Amino acid sequence: MNKEVKILVKKGSVFILPIIAWICIVIAIDPFNYFNVSDIISEKSKKQSAQKLNSLLYNAINFKNNPTNSIIIGDSRIRKLPNKRIKELTGDDYYTLHSNAAKLNEIIDLFWLANDYSQLENVIIGINFNLYNEYAYSNRVADVKELIYNPFIYIFNWNIAETIYLALKNEFFGKAKKQKKDRDKFWKHTISTVAKNHYSKWKYPKTLLSELSEIDAYCKEKNIKLTLLIVPHHKEFHDRLVEFGLTEEEESFKNEISRFGTTIDYNFPNTITNCKECFGDPIHTTDSISRIIVEDLFSDSLIIGKLLQ
Repeated sequence: MNKEVKILVKKGSVFILPIIAWICIVIAIDPFNYFNVSDIISEKSKKQSAQKLNSLLYNAINFKNNPTNSIIIGDSRIRKLPNKRIKELTGDDYYTLHSNAAKLNEIIDLFWLANDYSQLENVIIGINFNLYNEYAYSNRVADVKELIYNPFIYIFNWNIAETIYLALKNEFFGKAKKQKKDRDKFWKHTISTVAKNHYSKWKYPKTLLSELSEIDAYCKEKNIKLTLLIVPHHKEFHDRLVEFGLTEEEESFKNEISRFGTTIDYNFPNTITNCKECFGDPIHTTDSISRIIVEDLFSDSLIIGKLLQ
């Protein structure tokens, strides 16, 4: 090997070796279990870091690695529905494929993503009126698909690097204690600011309705049991919908989605929506109420929920 080639190899290794080292680190730490070949970092640390920073990617990859025939899809409002209790009631293993602040178009995309990895039998989709809005749009599932299908995008993604750092920190130094939120302050913020963001700008979602219709037709063709679930909000949050003049639009929404699958409504005046202690914040029920919803949903006859027809 002549001198020039040696110099070239030496210079090239300066750039190549760090890249190889980083690839090895990502595969070894692998906070999202993308490669699913290493257990250097505990699942607890991975979940505390990866699910916190990107619940959509974490849950999508986890479902890909461990697919089930029964699935719950939605945003954070369906996250607390207890799968263990559902298993006791039905005998079916459900996976909750949720993403914080998921939009309805993303939930629809997640249905098709889940369908790629499982022969679905039971599907529950969490859908509330605030999602039924042409302006409520995001496209994060496309990014997740890119990461899933291309390992190099995963390896050299900045968010993955951040998650690796957090996973290592959680593993060796423990998870930092979460500061407790001021419940009253957050409650008021949700009623004022969050509700305004949801309801002040609304447009009929013609495209979304068509896409829901496609899911419904597919489920009927494949004999998949499809349930649309309208989760409860506290009445103070619903009152904001009324203030923005969307009462008729909400009624039309319920009428339209009642044509698809089985639609169960919990967001109307009832013992849950009138109970402030039933909610952690105005749109997220407590663990105990989430359990009650599941027991009602899978009972022989509804006591609290209402079947829309």
